[in-house]
Amino acid sequence: MGAALMAALSSPAQAATGKQLFRQCEALERGAVAKGDDVVLPEGRDAAECWAYMAAVQDFAATVETEGGPSLIGGCLPSKTTRLDIVRAFNKYARSHRREIEARATLAIVGAIGEAFPCKN
Repeated sequence: MGAALMAALSSPAQAATGKQLFRQCEALERGAVAKGDDVVLPEGRDAAECWAYMAAVQDFAATVETEGGPSLIGGCLPSKTTRLDIVRAFNKYARSHRREIEARATLAIVGAIGEAFPCKN
């Protein structure tokens, strides 16, 4: 897993489409095994790339301007939301919004976060 993650992190920067990210995150969701607070990733570059991408999403999703307000990327994630929860939310969104995932992955992420973790006003 370490070599795959290093390869994923050393790849040139490019804008992933939602469709590409969905393919990667489906591989992760199919093979990931949660063991308490730990997650064992399946072998392969796709799962590692999704996991690394979602680490950034999780960080941005936890960043808010005002306490209890929406995150910088929209939505209001409960404090106990895991990275795997975010992966599952993205995959659910991607399955039901096939047209929207043709664009940049970030657009699909914002939609998925807003739909799965709406703010209660």
